[in-house]
Amino acid sequence: MRIVYLCTNPGLDFERMLGPKIHIQAILRGLRAKGHKPILVAVQKTGNLKGYEEFETIVVVHRYLRGFVHRVIPPTGVVDSLQVCWQILKLNRKYPLTLIHERYTGISWGGLLAAKILRLPYILQMVGPGIEEKTIQNNPLSSFRRWLALFNQKILLQNCQHLILNSKLIAEFIYRMRGWHLPTYDVILNGAEIPEPFTPEQKINLRNRLAAFNRLLFLYSGSLYRWYGTLELIHAFHLALQTNPNLKLLLIGGGDIDTEVERYILNHQIQDSIVFMGSLPHQELQQIIQVVDYCLVYYSGEPTYFGSSTKCIEYMAAGKPVISTPHMLEIIEDGITGFMSKTSSPEDFAAKITEVLSNPEQARIVGENAHQKIVSGFLWEHYIQKLIAIYQSVIDKK
Repeated sequence: MRIVYLCTNPGLDFERMLGPKIHIQAILRGLRAKGHKPILVAVQKTGNLKGYEEFETIVVVHRYLRGFVHRVIPPTGVVDSLQVCWQILKLNRKYPLTLIHERYTGISWGGLLAAKILRLPYILQMVGPGIEEKTIQNNPLSSFRRWLALFNQKILLQNCQHLILNSKLIAEFIYRMRGWHLPTYDVILNGAEIPEPFTPEQKINLRNRLAAFNRLLFLYSGSLYRWYGTLELIHAFHLALQTNPNLKLLLIGGGDIDTEVERYILNHQIQDSIVFMGSLPHQELQQIIQVVDYCLVYYSGEPTYFGSSTKCIEYMAAGKPVISTPHMLEIIEDGITGFMSKTSSPEDFAAKITEVLSNPEQARIVGENAHQKIVSGFLWEHYIQKLIAIYQSVIDKK
């Protein structure tokens, strides 16, 4: 199969944002390993896409409409959509395509238009509700832009042959918030690879480099954005330090509050206990995951459309006890395959950290259970098998 894997949101920086990058690369590699030929078509703000040199890629440079039109039409609307459609049509002239799979997080219709013209199956994948999450992220759409975005998304949902979600909460979220009838869909949680094992000597050397040989080492990795609640996470860990001063947290990632994170650490003089390491290559992150004692997953507010995350599954794949806010309910069973706080308040999260530390044997067993759960059904290999089965079913029905 020749598959267009389409990503149309220029707000997602596929070079810097590790979560989407891991997800996209795993799908492209997995499809290629099974003998298929995926082509990444991505809308980005620049024409360069580093880190994807091993794949066939087409980058559509994001263009703004000017003046009044730009203020009312979603930026990934007319211009980007027409460019995407044209690139797919040109690609089909080079070699016939089998289907279009769009990782939908923007407000684009170029993929659907190309699918209609070429009479190709069109599969839509949503990693979030796409519109309400703008409000959750403190970036709400204006009334007209929201109406236009909802109209556009409803058209895509009505015309796709299959919908893929990475959380069942997204389906409930859309249905509850909008009352829409959803097309045929499947939920496929994100995956992970089992990391290469470290020798005891390698672990000792890395922990020494991290200045954590005799300390309990925690890890939080991911995008450091205000709406994720990163500052609340740091506050929660600071609270846990009051009763457990031997703890150390590694913060890996970047976002819109890097400066505020550094300021909090300096103002409270906890540089030795919370270390902000910035963004790291995925390979280095995987090595660090193997030598830490506990991993943290934190989201602020009540659970909305989060039910799992790539980092959570990667932590579990490495056999690490994960302490999470009550958002990872589709992958973690509290006290069995991980730990979840009662709420996402810093106080409750700190209390859960302290509780987990009081029973290290249970934490060890939970880490082993987590590893077995991922190995049994949540590796990227399992993900690709499910994805190809969906492709084939859609093609058979066409």
